[in-house]
Amino acid sequence: GHMAAVAWAVLASIAWRGVSPGSRTVNRCLIRQARLRNRRGFACDLVLTRSRKSGWHELTDDEARRLALQRLVDAGEEQAEANIISREIVTFARKNCRPGENWGDRLERALKERIQHQTPLQYIIGEWDFHNLKGIRVRKPSLCPRPETEELVSLVLDSVSQFPKRPLSVLEIGSGTGAIALALADSWRKQARGVHITAIDVAKTACELTLENAEMFGLSEHIEVIHASLDEFVALRNKTHGTFDLIVSNPPYIPSRLLKSLDPVVREHEDPRALDGGSDGLDLIRQIVTYAPDMLKPTGEVWMEVDSSHPVILSESFAQGKLARMEFVSYHKDFNGHDRFVRLRRRESP
Repeated sequence: GHMAAVAWAVLASIAWRGVSPGSRTVNRCLIRQARLRNRRGFACDLVLTRSRKSGWHELTDDEARRLALQRLVDAGEEQAEANIISREIVTFARKNCRPGENWGDRLERALKERIQHQTPLQYIIGEWDFHNLKGIRVRKPSLCPRPETEELVSLVLDSVSQFPKRPLSVLEIGSGTGAIALALADSWRKQARGVHITAIDVAKTACELTLENAEMFGLSEHIEVIHASLDEFVALRNKTHGTFDLIVSNPPYIPSRLLKSLDPVVREHEDPRALDGGSDGLDLIRQIVTYAPDMLKPTGEVWMEVDSSHPVILSESFAQGKLARMEFVSYHKDFNGHDRFVRLRRRESP
């Protein structure tokens, strides 16, 4: 076993010293394979041999996960990400196998989606856990729920716990899958607190997905979905809606110039309208801050997820008196230590 691993390492070393620059991608693969064999022995080789002879369906879940992990790492996935993906797609393939279907075929398709098309994991398996909810439905091109946004939900819940104990009226701007509205409504329902959330989105597909998820979680009576831009909603609000205790949003906040540098997993699949925040990433954020005083009750709050450069820009704008009817309360870091969330409040009427 040891000699075979050494032989692989020597082969990879010779390949890398080859004179053809065009072959270096293949050579890197050889080196990765040598390292894998050195590190893991022959466990993956034995699984690979079995899968070729009899197919995925003959493997145990642990064997399938190991082989999927090897395939993903060899294709360039980071180890930590590949661990998550391999675990999730094996579980997905097993759980969603139809009667008479070979679960290995479904697993193979899922792997190809990721390796060949760099499809987000959430789109491949079609669902994702978010905050206190298990299995929110996720479909392209709606923005995939992210752990940072779970932090936004937790911050909002902590803040609102200090509000007067009366039914809440909430506006979410840019609902996507509906993850934020659903998590908030579910938490307040468990606290027996009355709530009505109006969720708006410029994308019809996002509105349909939010409605579908609200129905699945039994939250339809608490969530109203409107297909509209913020400008359009403001124009109709005076006729149909009053003021809100809270506005929450994970708006598009990436500066346009940085979109091309995004990971292809994001750039090639998720709706650019949910990502592109304009030249400085603040286009919709400025709109929200401008409209907020007229949409909020006195001392009502705005919570937003933003780019790490935005809290300083926004706090300076408030300090210069440019937004006199609102006050900048605080900003908060995400779990990576980046400035990510801002809390604003409407000033009490004089």
